[in-house]
Amino acid sequence: MKSAALLVLAVFVLLSAEVLCGKSTAARRKSNKKSRSLNSFLFVPNDVARKLDQRWLYEQCKTPIRKQPYIPRETEFPCKPSDGIARSRKRPYSVHKLRPGDVDVIAAMGDSLVAGNGAMEDYALGAFIESRGVSWAAGGDSTWHEYLTLPNIIKTFNPRVTGYSFGKAEFLTPPTALNVAFPVSADQDALSQAKSLVHKMKLTPEVDFQNDWKLVTMFFGANDLCSGQCYNKEYFGPRAHAQKLMKALDYLHDNLPRTLVNLVPVLDVSVSVRIRRSLVCRMLHTLFCSCFHRGNNVMAEITRMTREYQQEERNLISSGRYNRKEDFTVVIQPFMTFFNAPRNYSEGSLKEVIDISYITHDCFHFSQKGHALGM
Repeated sequence: MKSAALLVLAVFVLLSAEVLCGKSTAARRKSNKKSRSLNSFLFVPNDVARKLDQRWLYEQCKTPIRKQPYIPRETEFPCKPSDGIARSRKRPYSVHKLRPGDVDVIAAMGDSLVAGNGAMEDYALGAFIESRGVSWAAGGDSTWHEYLTLPNIIKTFNPRVTGYSFGKAEFLTPPTALNVAFPVSADQDALSQAKSLVHKMKLTPEVDFQNDWKLVTMFFGANDLCSGQCYNKEYFGPRAHAQKLMKALDYLHDNLPRTLVNLVPVLDVSVSVRIRRSLVCRMLHTLFCSCFHRGNNVMAEITRMTREYQQEERNLISSGRYNRKEDFTVVIQPFMTFFNAPRNYSEGSLKEVIDISYITHDCFHFSQKGHALGM
């Protein structure tokens, strides 16, 4: 039974490579003297996980198209310190006078779209690998010249900023730092992540909890739209979405001094079908977004629900609930709404909203190039 399971896994991985690589992997292996045989793969069960990421398969699919073009080191960041965004001479007391250079601590909350799942991998099963170091919200690998992320931009104006993730790291391992996002998280997990973040921040020696200015990015809702709302309209409805976010934001408001929260609107998950999709992509989509596969007219329903989620987010923030303190506020960063499907459309007339190079092979997560696009 164990050998049969390994065989199924191996065939699935190889089929993924065959569909996704421009050239047959079988042909490439034949010409590669260093490649290993399928037999050697199957009969070393304790080594399977490592071999899945080894060059005998991985290098055959590796391509640079899902990485941002490298920007020469001598290129200066477009925004200059003289534009009023450098660090203030005196640490501000009001969040409304905060500059990018004043940010001392970076943190993030959310799901796999914040954890960087699959961002640096070039095969379908790579979607389970968390490349947090290139996450648009909390990744700090290299510099913005190679990986354009929010922390790498902040580094330009405050090289001593802390809290960002680096490398490939799973939830709560040291390299994740203050990126407490967890794959498959839903709205109901926002409060627990807020509590975890405050706890971790208090335990981080580099953080002056009372005095440092903190920038927290929050991005939830995609999993609720993809795999929740079609099963329970009330629990996963737009109002419930806002209420769950409110509990997390209230906790941060009461327990995290000197904080600016970036609330990023929920992604219109229909983007995952408004692209050219491979066979493997279609297979995996049922796993990551099951609500697309339940009945008719689901596109219209999910698109409508997305806009209602986003409206409830705006209602929450515009209520002024988080403008009662000088050292805390929440702002909505609207860039994710650019991916919204048009209000009136026919299934056949929908245009591809994004190039395939900006997403991973499962057609759901962002590639490194896609993470850079978020900036």
